[in-house]
Amino acid sequence: MAPRALDGLLAAETGWQARASLLSPPPPAELPGRCQLAVIGAGLTGLSAALAAAEAGCSVALLDAGAVGGGASGRNSGFVVPVPSRLGPPQLRAWLGDDAAPYLAALAASSASLLALPEACATRQGWMLAFADAPDQPAQGQAEAWRALGAAVQPLEGDELRAATGSSLYRHALLFQDGGQVDPLALASGLAERCRAAGAALLEHCPALKVETRARDGLHRIDTPRGALLAEKVLLAGNAYSRDGARDVIRRSVPLELTLGQFELAPEQQTRLLPADIPFSDNRRDMWFFRKTPEGQLLTGLFSLSAGRSAQWHADQLRRRIVAVFGEDAGAARLWSGRVGLTPSGQPSLAAPGEGVLSWTGCNGRGLALSALLGRSLARQLIRAEPCLLPFSGQPLRGRALLRWMTQAAIAHDRQRRNRALGGH
Repeated sequence: MAPRALDGLLAAETGWQARASLLSPPPPAELPGRCQLAVIGAGLTGLSAALAAAEAGCSVALLDAGAVGGGASGRNSGFVVPVPSRLGPPQLRAWLGDDAAPYLAALAASSASLLALPEACATRQGWMLAFADAPDQPAQGQAEAWRALGAAVQPLEGDELRAATGSSLYRHALLFQDGGQVDPLALASGLAERCRAAGAALLEHCPALKVETRARDGLHRIDTPRGALLAEKVLLAGNAYSRDGARDVIRRSVPLELTLGQFELAPEQQTRLLPADIPFSDNRRDMWFFRKTPEGQLLTGLFSLSAGRSAQWHADQLRRRIVAVFGEDAGAARLWSGRVGLTPSGQPSLAAPGEGVLSWTGCNGRGLALSALLGRSLARQLIRAEPCLLPFSGQPLRGRALLRWMTQAAIAHDRQRRNRALGGH
């Protein structure tokens, strides 16, 4: 079978990897024979869970089939978003009831903790949700509805919005002040060092080939290429990158590929484009989003709806978006892809596949603050029997192939509609 063009982008070096310091790798950890908590997946969820458990005095083994941050946690845009995906205040209240405000507060606290880490190369100036269409509710009314749930949010319109974005394309935006942006791979690497310092055994390139979700004598057996591990509790934290013994996790979400492009900007463009250095995403199904990297490149991306599209096709599409939003082109591009776990509801899917075994998937493009929050919450549920912040969602999805096709079709329809509306560009 001929290789798909998208496979090359899924394996391509990211901009975050290119800017990573060339540090000597830590010595490989030994696989312990037994631990209190085994975490499968060394992304933001797994690292946050392992750190919380190790700091609580538990023995922890953290396994990953690849390198730390090698999956979605290191191949994303680095947006730290303090609100859930695809839900406004009424829908959030309908989903969580009285727990809606505490959940928002927990997301804001998780955002703040990530943005406070010096290794994350963070910029904490907020995150904007921009509206391309006429809103159902005025910006001020939307902001007040969010504030009633405790969110720190400010409406932006007119000259104020243009001054923040360097664009006149959007009608209004909501600036969520607890958000920001990070280097996600640097964040993951920094959390890995904190895990090691706290005593967790972190084993990279050590896949969990088989995970027994049914305990025997109170222990779960995890088979790896380096031997067997016995664990009292297990957290499956691979999300859309789950594989081998944890592959059943992905049956609860629909994986979709997202291609990112990092474009060089001339010095004068760095002043004109996103002058406030606040990242933003818009509210369309075919989401457009932009930020600047610490070195001043412009980062954007799009959902990849065909595995046969070349890197050049993706670069051309992203350049058209840059011109449509900012009125000017950008320089050379570095492209890569990653996978995002989507759910029909737009909210994470939590599961308990066995006694003493928990998992979640479905970050829906809002993965950093949410992943770190759920990692800590699920770890505490396992080791301390604390209640989880979110409800568990029951059975795996049925008809995942159809759901993937429907999702791609909805995004493609929105993409065509917007392209027609922006035909002049």
